[in-house]
Amino acid sequence: MFSMPVAVKSKNGLIEIFETLAHFPNTMMMIKSGDYTVDAHSLMGVFAIDISKPFELILESEPDDNFKKAVAEFTLTHA
Repeated sequence: MFSMPVAVKSKNGLIEIFETLAHFPNTMMMIKSGDYTVDAHSLMGVFAIDISKPFELILESEPDDNFKKAVAEFTLTHA
């Protein structure tokens, strides 16, 4: 398992991250927020996330550079 801390500032940010993750349909991803874990490819699940605090993007293995570049604007570790 590989985990990336991510955050968005608004519901529009959720739409942006959902659309970004949709470009990787063959990548198994979950989003964990507090006690809840949802499928990152589920629009309803993504919109159930509490965006008032950072959440985790969980992948089955370490992503490649293309994936990391695509989600860089949402990660808490980007410069």
